[in-house]
Amino acid sequence: MTATEIWTTFVNRPFAEFDDVVALAERANLDGLWVCDSQNIMPEAWVLLSRAAVLSERLKLGTFVTNPVTRHPAVTAAAAATLQDASKGRVILGVGRGDSSLAHLGSGLMKLGPFAHYLDRVQGYLRGEAVPFDPQDTENPQCVSLSSLEYAHTPEASRINWLPSDQPKVPVSVASSGPKVMALAAGKADGVILGLGADAGALGQAITSIHDTCRAAGRDPAEVAIGAVFSVVVHPDREVALELAAGSAASSSRWQLMQGAAKGHMSEQDYVALDRARKAYDMTRHAEGNSSHAAAIDRSMIDRFSIAGPPDYCIARLRELMDLGLAYVSVPYRQLGVDPEGVRLSTELLFKEVIPALKA
Repeated sequence: MTATEIWTTFVNRPFAEFDDVVALAERANLDGLWVCDSQNIMPEAWVLLSRAAVLSERLKLGTFVTNPVTRHPAVTAAAAATLQDASKGRVILGVGRGDSSLAHLGSGLMKLGPFAHYLDRVQGYLRGEAVPFDPQDTENPQCVSLSSLEYAHTPEASRINWLPSDQPKVPVSVASSGPKVMALAAGKADGVILGLGADAGALGQAITSIHDTCRAAGRDPAEVAIGAVFSVVVHPDREVALELAAGSAASSSRWQLMQGAAKGHMSEQDYVALDRARKAYDMTRHAEGNSSHAAAIDRSMIDRFSIAGPPDYCIARLRELMDLGLAYVSVPYRQLGVDPEGVRLSTELLFKEVIPALKA
């Protein structure tokens, strides 16, 4: 079995800290770095990733995650392909239906049907195919029609013409926390980024479901790389660790019920706990502690959606998840809106004790 990669995520941090994060990831022998794409609360993702391609020689690089609304699929594909060229093939394009980036524009996430259409288009661009024009572009009320300009020749379809012929296609991974998006990703994407927290049972069931969907679609499950994202807070005092992790755990827990979805196989107790955290969510303090959502999430849910405790406890839980056969785990490590000294100690223990033990 291929060893599980360990990634981290740069999220909700100023540009001035980015070089140090890249250097830290390199020193710790991490495998990859995600950069959040949320224009109102983060510096520009593709600028940061381009800088990381120059600063690092081996780190894999990706968006966690970009969305179909703020960027046209041709623009996203061109950015990812350019970074792929600059980094010599180290890119993963992480995409989702939208979260904080859309909320800060006054919108919710994209509906499933249009998202499936987006995936088809962005994959077509990345393969260098001619992608049919979309009515949203050709019938855009803010633009005059192309035919009205009376050019002698115009494109008949949309294609990225400059793709290097020897460049590996950029793989597309879809952020998913529900069965419908998982199934969509299994059919259309190159990978799935599971936002199910750090619960081994839930992750194991999701992996099985994705593999079954691949087989039903005639795909080899090995073609779809499955990873998981959750926060890891390392502290000698487990109660302090749980408190530090509350904000990030609440942020990821609401993905289960983004639209107040049906309970499915969820217990009534879990549904009530998750729904309470979702409805208490303060998007103006995205993923922060000492917030209404951090106060609304209970201890059992913090444990389910994060790993929080002393080094040995975190190492054991991470190993349990890595043994599931995940392609990678991603461990965002800097909690927001909480005690800076606690965050400093958590970061130090993660990179000096936990990650070296996992890499040994």
